[in-house]
Amino acid sequence: MRVIVRTRLGAEENARASLECGSLLPLFSRELARVSAFRRYAVSRQQAGLSESGSKLPHSKPARLLPLLWIFTLTTFARAASPNVVLITIDTVRADRVGCYGYRQARTPTLDALAREGVLFQTVVASIPLTLPSHCSIMTGTYPTVHGVRDNLGYTLGDSPPTLATILKQHGYSTAAFVGADVLDPQRGLNRGFDTYSCPLRRKMGPNNPLVFNLVELQRRAEEVIADALGWLSTQPNLAARPFLIWIHLYDPHMPYDPPPRFRALLRDPYDGEIAYADYALGKAFGFLKQHNLYDPSLIIMASDHGESFGEHGEYAHGYFIYDTTLLVPLIIKPPLGSGIAPRRIDVPVRTIDIAPTVLQFLDIAPPPSMQGVGLLSLLRGKTAGSPTGVTYCETYYPNEFGWSALRALRSGQFKYIDAPKPELYDLEADPQENRNLYQTKQAVARELKAKFETLLASITPKAPPQRSGLSPSEAAALASLGYVATSGPTAVGKPGHPLPDPKDELPTYKTLSSATQMAAEGKCDRALPLLNRLAQEQPGLYMGQLTRAKCELASGKYDAAESALDAAIRINPGALDAVFYKGICLFQESRFKEALPSLQLVAKALPNEPYAHFYLGSIYEREGSAAQALAEYQKCASIDPNFEVAVYKVGYLLAKNGKFTEAIVEFKKVAEMDPGNASAHFNLALAYTKTGNEAAARPEFETACKLDATKCLPRDQR
Repeated sequence: MRVIVRTRLGAEENARASLECGSLLPLFSRELARVSAFRRYAVSRQQAGLSESGSKLPHSKPARLLPLLWIFTLTTFARAASPNVVLITIDTVRADRVGCYGYRQARTPTLDALAREGVLFQTVVASIPLTLPSHCSIMTGTYPTVHGVRDNLGYTLGDSPPTLATILKQHGYSTAAFVGADVLDPQRGLNRGFDTYSCPLRRKMGPNNPLVFNLVELQRRAEEVIADALGWLSTQPNLAARPFLIWIHLYDPHMPYDPPPRFRALLRDPYDGEIAYADYALGKAFGFLKQHNLYDPSLIIMASDHGESFGEHGEYAHGYFIYDTTLLVPLIIKPPLGSGIAPRRIDVPVRTIDIAPTVLQFLDIAPPPSMQGVGLLSLLRGKTAGSPTGVTYCETYYPNEFGWSALRALRSGQFKYIDAPKPELYDLEADPQENRNLYQTKQAVARELKAKFETLLASITPKAPPQRSGLSPSEAAALASLGYVATSGPTAVGKPGHPLPDPKDELPTYKTLSSATQMAAEGKCDRALPLLNRLAQEQPGLYMGQLTRAKCELASGKYDAAESALDAAIRINPGALDAVFYKGICLFQESRFKEALPSLQLVAKALPNEPYAHFYLGSIYEREGSAAQALAEYQKCASIDPNFEVAVYKVGYLLAKNGKFTEAIVEFKKVAEMDPGNASAHFNLALAYTKTGNEAAARPEFETACKLDATKCLPRDQR
């Protein structure tokens, strides 16, 4: 049963809108333009045979709308159909690097225009400075303590709490998401509630693939994401008949910063160039919405998941600390036409966990009890002057990946308390850069905030919090390309009287390891290995240092050195499956297949959804002549990840080798669609067609293979 939600407008909001504008003429002009758009929208609904309540009209004649009637009822529509919801998250955007937030070097005309038409929140706090868990907080309206996703790696959003998509789908909305990076892969759980969840990233076929680094295409440009989203909108049968939720995620400002040439030339800072490019691409989406009369009637929300640090407190990028450089983000809400909400700026602090309940408030849908965020509608309408959110909790468990302490914080009023082995206290009004730790000089305030922190933490932490799932080695290797370092081992836990090291004290080690990891992910192991070798000498017990060194040695073909580093890593952390996994790969590369088999079998048993374990097992069985076992493992790999190109190719190859040409054709066609430049796929597809007697289909495939690779050209007498 479809539920139609309506919003009611009051004279109070209309009067306030007039007063805040300062002049009736600008208000009249703006409202007249918006009414014109709404009129087009209403006519489109009538042409679809729908009334304003969403029910079928008895007749489809156009309504006769008298101009004077429209003039005198500009903002007094009693009811409006459920608005569409457009949620845009642009990854890794600091609020102070956007034009409408006062950054003069910015080139963000799309966001600046959105801010002029909507409500801009000046102080918006993310709950965690990492992409996956922060988006989980945005979508569920809960802190990471509740949704259970504490890091980008090794966590999956479970069946609860409900997400914005699951709730809106239950209320009759079409739902679609278009994301720009592998870190939000549907297997990580954010696809719940979405009819369409587009994240078309794949493992590419190559001479050394799959090996260690650069395993996948990890992101796509903003224009590609926008084109994907607009393609979906264009194919919807009747946008006026059923409301939709569309989430568009643009990843471009995330490191490494590599804007298109035009935007690199436009701005000196490549990070600013990435934001400018994302803004440009978003302008195309808004242009489409305006062209199809969908912009004004829609609720449009733009936010970011976290900020970025450029050396403040010694941190580059994000995730390691929880200072405001990585926690303060932009938030702009453009209300739907007829909401009675005037454009304005709001200074009181709000949180990204308030986004989902605010959307539900607009739609008059009761939020589920799990939501810890609060709706901001009273604030938007000017009925509330103070912050409705009270205190704010923030965290990062990323330092745990290195065996160091997690960091958690509480914001209350002008103060911020960071719970760490060496606690911190900052007066955000007097010291917004958080440069002066007042913990020792303001002990009374520190004790008060620590007590508030412990009370809040107890109230927002379930009795049985969600646990970390197993982290697959391929996930860790793939996300290493984005600068995230992680291990499949258990989370580090301190002991009474022996707390884990404070991340502040381990910053030099972290910076060295992060730099080396990024170099390795970019295929620059020749530059990374000197750093990693020095780190192994200075901190031989650092598991991630040994593991990263081993992977780099492995990628460089130095198998003895790789095996030595892997043995050291296993001694440090015997429960970490990634070291066992790479030990198996190392032995495989040395053609020591029987020795490699137990390691890979152990990983496949512990992590049955790890595609690379099955791929390597298939490779071993194939080399040992066990075709049936090899085919079974390749098929498991391809079923886990249908975009694992080389595994799909191997399935087709072994089916053809076994005389199952019709089935092989299906697999080779998949590969050719994934990678049109794969000459071997076209050639083998042609051979399979020939074996089934389909010469007409074989001929163009032979020709394509020949164009791509001269060695695949048939002799002239066979063409």
